Amino acid sequence: MIKKKILKVGLDSAAPFPMHSDYNSENFEGFEVDLLKAITDHLGLEIEYEVSLWSTILEKLFKGELDLICSAVTVTPSRRHILEFTNPYMHFRLCAVINQEDSLKSIQDLKNKTIGIREATEAEKYIHTNFPANNMVHAETNKDLYRKLQAGKIDLLIDDSPIAGGFLQKNKKLKVGMYLPGTDSQYAIAMKKGDVKLKEQFNEVLSLLKDNGIYQTIYKKWFNDIQF
Repeated sequence: MIKKKILKVGLDSAAPFPMHSDYNSENFEGFEVDLLKAITDHLGLEIEYEVSLWSTILEKLFKGELDLICSAVTVTPSRRHILEFTNPYMHFRLCAVINQEDSLKSIQDLKNKTIGIREATEAEKYIHTNFPANNMVHAETNKDLYRKLQAGKIDLLIDDSPIAGGFLQKNKKLKVGMYLPGTDSQYAIAMKKGDVKLKEQFNEVLSLLKDNGIYQTIYKKWFNDIQF
């Protein structure tokens, strides 16, 4: 019997559901879990997950301690310099999440607000670039960020729209105040620089899953009731 090649897959410890749940929970599940299983099953590869803090996960991949990351990784020009990316598997935007009784009419409404952001994310970079004078509150996990908003410690938080959608599905006291202009983004699977053969194999299967409808089935399972 031929032994399957094992891929070491990096996973965000903060569990950006519905992309994926907490690895140590009773049911480890989510859109990316199903998608990666469909791809690796087709290629005859095994997966071994390794949970990391988001602030160090990309560095681990760059150093070769991981084979890939499938955990809501946004494709950016700077990351492309040091990593390989598959074709995107999801398009999204950044959004501002607020309490139900609050409102945002324009991007200028973010001025002078206390804004919550997760460390080492594109949301953090966006706020540092566009609202450097604002009071910012950093959090290591999504849960902590949303908790701060509910506790009134921040006026709003910035998050990726699919992840915000997952949180808002369970929390009707919060809502998306607005989608941030010019933040159209994509998630893709990140690999080590130079892993071109593996990237091409993944791209081939991604195309196949879209052609045969499996991708759409997985997408509907996780995002049918989520607006983003």
